[in-house]
Amino acid sequence: MIGLLALIGLAVVIVAFNLVDRARDAVTGDPAVTAPDAATGDPQPVVTIVTVADGPDGPEAVSIALLASERDSGRGTILLVPTATITDVPGHGSFRLREAFDFGGGPLVGVSVDNLLGIRSDAVVTVTEDGWSTLLDRLGGVEVTLSAPLVDRDADGGGTTLLPAGTQRLDGAGLATLLTHRDDAESELAQLPRVQAALTAVLDRLLEAPDQLDALFADGAPELTVTGTVATGEADTEDVDAGLVRTVLAELATARADDQVTTLTLYVSPLGTGTEDAYRANAERVATLVDDHLAASKPDPGVAGGRSLQVLNGNGMPGVGALVAEVLQPAGYRVLLTGNADRFDHRITRILVYDEEPETLAAARDVRDRLGVGEIERSGTPQSVVDLTIVVGLDFPVGGAEASDEVPELDPGDLDDDG
Repeated sequence: MIGLLALIGLAVVIVAFNLVDRARDAVTGDPAVTAPDAATGDPQPVVTIVTVADGPDGPEAVSIALLASERDSGRGTILLVPTATITDVPGHGSFRLREAFDFGGGPLVGVSVDNLLGIRSDAVVTVTEDGWSTLLDRLGGVEVTLSAPLVDRDADGGGTTLLPAGTQRLDGAGLATLLTHRDDAESELAQLPRVQAALTAVLDRLLEAPDQLDALFADGAPELTVTGTVATGEADTEDVDAGLVRTVLAELATARADDQVTTLTLYVSPLGTGTEDAYRANAERVATLVDDHLAASKPDPGVAGGRSLQVLNGNGMPGVGALVAEVLQPAGYRVLLTGNADRFDHRITRILVYDEEPETLAAARDVRDRLGVGEIERSGTPQSVVDLTIVVGLDFPVGGAEASDEVPELDPGDLDDDG
C-alpha cells in the first residue's frame, strides 16, 4: 500500500511540476563499497555526465546528469538537467544546453550548467551510447523495472518494442538504450525517468556486487572522456580523471544503501508550443534546490559574493565570453549575459561598475586581478540586471594582441548577435 501511494505521488509530481523528486526506493545489500582517495578533502564532489548519441546531424547531447556526494551528511544527489533547458551559454548567448554541446562539447556544457546553478562541478564526463554499452557490460547485467514498454515508433504510428514492460535484467546494450532512446513524439521530461532508472540500477548493482566497481574501472574506463569544466583544457588534469568518477559512484552507492540518495529533475517550465523541446528554469526553485542539495558545491563567495556579470566581446575573438567565464566562475561570479560590444577594436578591457560601494569596487579589482588585464570605469548608465559589465579588449587573453598595432578587420555584423 505504501509503495502504491508512493508511485501515485511520484506520478502527480512529474505531471504537476516536471519533477522526479525523492525517488528513493529502499535498497538491500552490502553497503561497504570502498571509495578510493580521489577528491580527498572536497566536501561535495560533483560529476556532470553528458550522454551523447548519434543524431541526424552528428553526435548530440541526449541527457545531462549531475552526481553529487555530500560527505558531511552521507547524502547523495542525482540531478537530471534537461538538455533543452535554455540558459546563457558563455561566449554564445541564450541557447539550449544541447546546443552548448554543439558549440564546445562536454566542457562547455559543464560551464553552462555550473553557471545556471551557481555551483562548481569537479569534472565533466562525456560518454557515447556505445561507450555506455561497453562499460556497463562489465557489471554482468542489472535489474530494472519498466512501467511501460520502450517502443521505437514509426512515422505511420507503428513501432518496434526495444524493451518490454516489467522487471528484467539488462546487459550493457539494454542499459545504453534505456539511457539514450527517446521517441520523436515524446518530450524530454518523459524520457528522464528512464535515465533515472538506469542510473539507480547501476548503483543497486554496485551494492549487490561491490567488486564490480573495480571491474568498471580496471583499465581506467577509457569509454569515459573526463575533463574539467574548462574548454581551453587548462584544468588541473592530474586531479580530473576517471578516479573521481569511481569515487562518486562508490559514495553514492553507499548512500543509496542507507536510503540517502535523492533523484530530482531541474525545475523547468516548457516554452512555446513548437515540436522541439525548450524549457526555462525556475530561478527561485532552482536556488532552493541548490541550497538544499548542492550547497557544499557553491563557490566560497569571498569578494565575488555571487555577483552577476555581463561579458561583451570587444576584441573579435569568437567564444571569448566562455574564456572569461572559465576564469571567473570558479571564484563565485555568475555570467548572466554575453554578447557583442559596439565594436571589436577595444584595445583595453573595460570593467564597468554601476556604483562606487566598497564591495563593488573590491569585486571589480578582483575581476581585474583574475583576468590579468582591465581598467575599472564607472558607468553613467544605470543597470539592474547585472552587477558588473566586462568589455573584453585586445589585451585579453594576456599576451594576446595587447602589444600589437593590428586591429582585427571585423565588424560586429561579422559575428552572430551573441559573439
